Amino acid sequence: MSTFLRQRDLLVPENLHHLDVDLVGAGSLGGAILLCLGKMGFGVRNRITVTDFDLCEAHNLPTQWFRSADVSMSRPKVEALAEMTAWILDCDIETAQERFTGAEDRRLGPIVIVAVDSLEERRRIWDQLKQRADVRFLVDARAGAEVVEIHAVDLDRDPRDAYESTLQGEPFQEPCTRRSIVYTVLAAASIVGSMVRSWVQGDEFARSVVLDVRNFWTETSAPAPSRRG
Repeated sequence: MSTFLRQRDLLVPENLHHLDVDLVGAGSLGGAILLCLGKMGFGVRNRITVTDFDLCEAHNLPTQWFRSADVSMSRPKVEALAEMTAWILDCDIETAQERFTGAEDRRLGPIVIVAVDSLEERRRIWDQLKQRADVRFLVDARAGAEVVEIHAVDLDRDPRDAYESTLQGEPFQEPCTRRSIVYTVLAAASIVGSMVRSWVQGDEFARSVVLDVRNFWTETSAPAPSRRG
């Protein structure tokens, strides 16, 4: 496919066939991740489904992917995000305006990306996803103020303990007036895109990344072994 010629040595378009993606959350993180994956070629040879129950609100405008007109109409976030992506991506996305539980009757994934607001919500979703045979790769994206935290689990190969330990307790919450800024979520989307690319290609990659985008400080886990043999 000539559209993706310049990235072909990094990500082979044919490798995306049937690797459907469920993206949970249409907010700042979810929107940035969707744009990243769409520009990488996801949604052309596979399906992307975005699930979110929330509506567009004014305080989300600086970091989320809709316009003030969407706020005035109280549009569902998934609807506004789908319209926005249709302008700049050559793919259609499926949407579900509901709360994602991980126990959906339909087939999920095999790639599931979680970009929700709370640790409690992540715990509920993980309790369901870890029991499913159709979900093979989970990415959990978190971002607040100027810190990014991304965790990934290859459910075919990885022990569950390391990821489950990140779901304990409740993280520190920044004051509302410094909770988010757009360059942090864009950095998070880049890391998620890189992890997904590596999993698809069978390359090594760290299962956990923490990035302080103000001080350019990074902490990563040791890369997991490649699937290339």
